[in-house]
Amino acid sequence: MRLARLALLPLALLLPALTHADGRFEALRGHATRLDSLGPFLERYVGSCKDAFTRADCEQNVRRVRRGLDGNVYAASVAEQTLDLVRPQRTRSGFRFVVTPFIDGGGIALTNGEPRRQDAAGRPLIQFIVIEGALPDGMDELELESALRTGRLQMEVLFRPEGAWKLKRKGEPGFYEGVKARFLAIRLVDSRSGAEIASKVLSG
Repeated sequence: MRLARLALLPLALLLPALTHADGRFEALRGHATRLDSLGPFLERYVGSCKDAFTRADCEQNVRRVRRGLDGNVYAASVAEQTLDLVRPQRTRSGFRFVVTPFIDGGGIALTNGEPRRQDAAGRPLIQFIVIEGALPDGMDELELESALRTGRLQMEVLFRPEGAWKLKRKGEPGFYEGVKARFLAIRLVDSRSGAEIASKVLSG
């Protein structure tokens, strides 16, 4: 379910300092449960009840697991997929990052909301999240371009699960499956230095 890699646009201007989310990301993360790996969490939440003889008990167990997970806030880091999910664009006042909130967790997706339609190629459609700002203190446009070019851009997501979804694949057997979540905040960092490049708090 990996999305096609998005083209990166060059940032050629020296931009002013970014005003971050006033410490709100850190405040939210302080109350979140850290996930070392997103895939096992998604598999546990969605469940797999294919055996006809044990399906009723299995589905009951899955519902119980979800009740224990719903309502909590979780933190996950996305490394390898970040360049597939984030498209930087230059603007007159600084820059924006266009984020596709569809994170592949090994065949099960974490999404902001629930995709209900597909594009012409059969891929699930999900609404973008846009983060706007300018360069952080101490970083110029060449350093940012280096982070993008060498794959050092890493995304951190804070989310609250709100249910599972399933979408029939177009033109082939099977389904797309995922966890419908409310994304509370997103942060982009330079994985080498740990410096925050941009962040956005969507909900508390």
